[in-house]
Amino acid sequence: MSKKRNLTKEKIILASIEVLQKHGMQKLSMRKVAEAMNVQAPAIYWHFKNKQDLLQGLASYMSSQIELPDSALSWQEKARIIAIRSHDMMREIPDGAEIMMKTVPVDIHRLTLIDCLFRAFSDAGFSEDQTLALCNLIDNYVTGIALDETSQDRTLSEVGPDKIHGLFASMFEREDTQNLKVLPAMKKHAASGNRFDLNFLFGLDVIIAGAEKLLASNEGV
Repeated sequence: MSKKRNLTKEKIILASIEVLQKHGMQKLSMRKVAEAMNVQAPAIYWHFKNKQDLLQGLASYMSSQIELPDSALSWQEKARIIAIRSHDMMREIPDGAEIMMKTVPVDIHRLTLIDCLFRAFSDAGFSEDQTLALCNLIDNYVTGIALDETSQDRTLSEVGPDKIHGLFASMFEREDTQNLKVLPAMKKHAASGNRFDLNFLFGLDVIIAGAEKLLASNEGV
C-alpha cells in the first residue's frame, strides 16, 4: 500500500504540530509537513486543500482534545473549566492561540465546545444577546491572554532573560521613574518571576464576577 493511502488527517495534524514545535507558525507549510512525513506534497493536498484548510484541521483537533465539564456543575464552574482547558490547550500546542484566531468555528468539535458554554449561560438565565456576548468575551479573553503569553515567551527567548532583567533594573533606577506610583508594584512583580497562570485566573474571576452581577440585575428587573 502506498504512503499516500496510509496517510490520515490525524497523522498529518500530528506531523503539523511537530513542524510547529520545530519551526513555528511562520514556517508552517504543506511542503514542510510533507518533508516531516517523508511524502510528496500532493499527498498532503489530498487531505487538506491548502494551509488555511490545514489550520482549520488543527483548530478542530485542538477543540476535540478539550474535555467538556460535568453537566451537573454550576454555570460559573462550567465557564471557568472551559476557559482554563481552552487556555491550557492553546499553550500546549505551539502557536495554538494564533491558530484559533486565524480560523473559523465551523467544525463540530469547536461548535460543541461553544454550545456547552452557550447552554451554561442560557440555562442560568442570561438573555440570548447577553449569552452570545459572554461567549465571545471569554473566547476573546482566553485567546488574547494566550497570544500575549506566547509573545512574551518568544521575546524572553530571543532577547534573553539577562538582557530583559537588565532593562528593568535600569528602569527602576532612572530618576524620571521614581515618582511613578506603579513602580514598587512592578518591582515586586518582576522579583516574583513569571505569573502567567495567576494573572489569567484573576482576569477570569473578574469576568465571572461581572457576569454574576449582570444576572442579578436581570433577576431584579
